[in-house]
Amino acid sequence: MGTGKEYKDSMLRAMFNSPDKALKLYCDITGKSFDNGVKVEMKSLDNILLSKRRNDLSFIINDVLVVILEHQSSLNPNMPLRTLQYILMFYELYYKFGEALYKEKRIKLPKPEFYVLYNGIKPYPATGVQRLSDSFEGLAENEQPSLELIVNVININYHANAEPLERNADLRGYAIFVEKVRYWQEKGEPLKASIRRAADECLEDGILIEFLHKFKGEVDTMFSLVYDEKKAIEVAREEGMEDGIELGLELGRNEGRNEGRNEGREEGMEQGRELGFGISAAVIRALQAETPVQEIAAQYRVSVNKIEELQSVLRLYSA
Repeated sequence: MGTGKEYKDSMLRAMFNSPDKALKLYCDITGKSFDNGVKVEMKSLDNILLSKRRNDLSFIINDVLVVILEHQSSLNPNMPLRTLQYILMFYELYYKFGEALYKEKRIKLPKPEFYVLYNGIKPYPATGVQRLSDSFEGLAENEQPSLELIVNVININYHANAEPLERNADLRGYAIFVEKVRYWQEKGEPLKASIRRAADECLEDGILIEFLHKFKGEVDTMFSLVYDEKKAIEVAREEGMEDGIELGLELGRNEGRNEGRNEGREEGMEQGRELGFGISAAVIRALQAETPVQEIAAQYRVSVNKIEELQSVLRLYSA
């Protein structure tokens, strides 16, 4: 399995990334229920536009409701904006509008609902709401925005007393696990040792037994970035960039390797960050103009694999 950013938030994802678990989580979060014949389809948004950042869970219930759910270990006021990106990519990926956007027949879409499970250390109510309109400038008092997106935030820290923790044993076990990790860190244990102690204690107490027996050897890797606060902030900052930054970073790394010294690499990385947006847009335009992949890769010093990956996504969208 991978390392680094690919493991961001992956414990919750691993716990609930199945139709039965996802539906149970949704029902326990919302208090809703469904008949036995309910249809749940897991829908992945992994690796869209080369991004290593992914939402934790996406699934459709009965073809009429799409749920996009994220976990956050730090409060992010831009979550509605990120979620707007997710839902647009989701609709494009799975409904392939194409020319239908310009025809008179209405395109039918499953309605979306958005949730964030928060368990950071900063205080937050048991439940809350983030709105896209909170970021709008120029709104008059009581003015209804022409565009809105609402993200429901649920505090899953064990002592936040959010109702979903009482309803869902896995979510409650996860919250207890996190509490134990933090306890041992406060006692001065390194993060990896804290995670292992927490896993052992949960198994002794009958908490998350099925999950920990299956993933115990990987849990410390899953948590390494999420609960080291400094690393989590650094990774979140990187992952919050536009997808094209990945291309820019590769350019920066290549610049540094060409320089053959650490200072050159750092300068190259910085240059990559600055140029990432422009590079991604230029590469997309070149692909749309059917410029050969090898030529694009050589011009922008980006690997052929990266260009081909982006090309495959563009073809999927335009199919």
